[in-house]
Amino acid sequence: MSLKEIIVRFTLVSGLEMKEVSRFLPIIEDCRLFFESRVGELCEADMRRLEHACAVYAFYKIGMTGSADGLSSFKVGDVQMQMDDRRAYAEKLWAAERESISDIIDVSGGFAFRRVRV
Repeated sequence: MSLKEIIVRFTLVSGLEMKEVSRFLPIIEDCRLFFESRVGELCEADMRRLEHACAVYAFYKIGMTGSADGLSSFKVGDVQMQMDDRRAYAEKLWAAERESISDIIDVSGGFAFRRVRV
């Protein structure tokens, strides 16, 4: 999995700019390693799906940390979000993404290997 691709997708999902993402790099990398350790060889299309899911999962993990940094809201362009809104958005995104990759890996109660394409 490409960390660069995951970061690009993370910026799209989170609405953050690339320069703001640097503080989350350790979490994004942990998520990449977590996903990578649970799948074998995948076709390019499935790998892209997994990279996107990894970006969404990283956003979800960060969203679930709450406002540990004291941030109660943030603004992206003309859109302002409260942290509770961000958590709900992250949960909704991850639930949909988890369902969309269920044919590759099971993330409902832990990961289980589903398919290898050779």
